[in-house]
Amino acid sequence: MVGYSFGGRIALGLIQAAPERFRAATILSAHPGLTDPRLREQRREADRLWIRLLRTQGIEAFVQGWEKLPLFATQDHLPRSVLDRQRACRLNQRAEGLASCLERLGLAEMPSTWDDLIRFPGQLRWIVGGEDSKFLRIARQVAERRPTTDLRVLEGIGHNPLLESPDLLADLL
Repeated sequence: MVGYSFGGRIALGLIQAAPERFRAATILSAHPGLTDPRLREQRREADRLWIRLLRTQGIEAFVQGWEKLPLFATQDHLPRSVLDRQRACRLNQRAEGLASCLERLGLAEMPSTWDDLIRFPGQLRWIVGGEDSKFLRIARQVAERRPTTDLRVLEGIGHNPLLESPDLLADLL
């Protein structure tokens, strides 16, 4: 199983629910979950702002704001055609679908998978961009708590290895 970012959280949820069904998992730039109730509430409030934006101003306003997140700053050097394709995919989403997803499956709503991740008996590869400081810190915590994790740090890459380094990522996969 392979999952990136939100898809990585879904993959971690599947590992939590049925670890025996997976011999191996590759997680890219994902968060195993918030354990601090205060941080969970802060995230929930931030998600509410995105949800409100989606429902009041629509997908275009959401995408404009989303693309400005510091998380994606490393993508500025990518060719315009790559960024345009990514933007078209984002704009092709339904505003209400994304809002509902954030309400039900946002980081603040999903249970922590840390304990189950540490106990996962299968092979675990964790891939993260070296320029993605937040998710690099998380990846190192995963590797520290679960030393058998195969941690791969992609130097010069940010949050989205699929977009920023597809060839290198394909080789790893």
